[in-house]
Amino acid sequence: MDVRVEVRTSASPAAVARIMFDPTRDPEWIGGARRVDPPEGAMGVGLRIRRHGGFLGRAFSWVTEVTAFEPERRVDMRFVEGPMRGHVSYLVAPAEGGSLVAVHNRGAASFELPGMAWMVRRSVANDLARLVALVERAD
Repeated sequence: MDVRVEVRTSASPAAVARIMFDPTRDPEWIGGARRVDPPEGAMGVGLRIRRHGGFLGRAFSWVTEVTAFEPERRVDMRFVEGPMRGHVSYLVAPAEGGSLVAVHNRGAASFELPGMAWMVRRSVANDLARLVALVERAD
């Protein structure tokens, strides 16, 4: 599965990154993340983040490890524990009057279902809509 969803916002890249790149804020905008264990360190390569939540009625926990970090631009993470395998990237770029924001998922889950890419795309689009609402209120 390779799913990329992007949206535009009037918020600045710094305002988007302040929320999107702070894993403790994930439950505010990521529908499947109910709780995040406090990370042991600042955002950067090697940081591991444990999240608890679920998808499609399945509860689970998962751990990501940051593999690349560019402040206000990009966080790349690989799944190291849990039912997902692969990578997820959070991307922010300046755009006319604000920012272009994207989430790119590459990989698979241990519970692949027909139409899974469509379900992930829809879920991520909803997540990004919540993120945009948060950053535009805060900006």
